[in-house]
Amino acid sequence: MIGRQQVIRALGITIALALIVGAFFSFNFTLHQEPAPLLRLDRPQAKPSPADEGLDFSAPGLDGKEIDLSHYRGHPVIVDFWATWCGPCRKQIPELVALYKKYNKSRGLVIIGVSCDLIQGDGLRAVAPFVEEFRINYPIALADERLVDDMGVEAIPTTLFVGPDGKMVSRLVGARHPGEISASAKQLLDGVKGHGAPAKPEENRGHVVNISVVN
Repeated sequence: MIGRQQVIRALGITIALALIVGAFFSFNFTLHQEPAPLLRLDRPQAKPSPADEGLDFSAPGLDGKEIDLSHYRGHPVIVDFWATWCGPCRKQIPELVALYKKYNKSRGLVIIGVSCDLIQGDGLRAVAPFVEEFRINYPIALADERLVDDMGVEAIPTTLFVGPDGKMVSRLVGARHPGEISASAKQLLDGVKGHGAPAKPEENRGHVVNISVVN
C-alpha cells in the first residue's frame, strides 16, 4: 500500500515538473516573438485624376448620336465647355472655329464643344440656332451635371487640351485675350509633332461664369 502511494506521488511530481518546464519554454518563446498588431490599417490609395489616367467621356451630340472622346485617341483634342448665354464663351468661339478650319485636316486637330445649356439656360432649342449663327464647324456635345462634375468643370469657358494618349496636357479656365486659345493649341500641336509633352500654359482664371451651384 505504501509502495503504491509512493509511485503515485512520484508520478504526480514528474507531471508537475513537466508542466512547469513546458510553461517556462512557452513563456520564453513568447517573449522573443514580435507582438502581433491589434488592427491592420491599409493605406488609402490616392484616387487617380483625369489628368493621370486619361480623359474619357461620352455625351449625346446635336443629332442624337453619342460623341465618345476615346474615339479620337491618336489625335490632339481640344474640349471646350461653353454655353450660349456665356459672354466669355461667345468671345472665344470664333477663334476655335478658325483653329479647326486651319488644323483639322492638316494636323489632325479635333475640337469638341461641350454645351452646358441643358444644365442652365434654354436647353437644346438654344444650341442649334447658336451653332448656325456662329458657323461652328466642329462637333457639339450636350453636357449634364454628372459630366461637368466628372471633368471637374466649375466655371465656363473651361478649355481642355488633350494629347493623343488621352491625357490632359493643359487647361484654360476663362477667356481673357484673343490668341490665348491659339497659343495653347500651338503648344499642343508642337508637342505632338516633337513626340514630347508641350509646355503647360498658365491656367487663366479671368472672365468666367460659375456653373458649380446650378440647381
